[in-house]
Amino acid sequence: MYFDLSSLLALFALMALAAGAWFWNDSLQARERMTATCTRICGDMHLQFLDETVSLARLRLTRTAGGWLAWRRTYNFEFSESGSDRWKGHALLTGQQVESVQLENPQGVTILSGDRASAHNMRPWDAAGLGGENQRRLH
Repeated sequence: MYFDLSSLLALFALMALAAGAWFWNDSLQARERMTATCTRICGDMHLQFLDETVSLARLRLTRTAGGWLAWRRTYNFEFSESGSDRWKGHALLTGQQVESVQLENPQGVTILSGDRASAHNMRPWDAAGLGGENQRRLH
């Protein structure tokens, strides 16, 4: 079978278009997953998830624990405890696996990690509560 240059270019363009469509779909699924995770965590901690969205802050390739290449996405979001304050949060997603969610607040930083505890028994921080670093599970 013989391919001329224009056929190869058309094939390459089609493959690039398919790869772009896959990446776009994967990115939308990742953002939806992270938005749902942050909504659930804020709800479990009796916090307001502001703007009901996350924004992509960083995108890079990394290796998973199994050695496979995967996209590592860092998302930023904002939350409030009382409605009159506004605090930053950061979430890390590798592939479709949530690795951690970090909540910054005046009492310290709360870090929720993907595989170590349960998010369903969390309570909001208070003077004697979650100040400093705290490890919890996301699912």
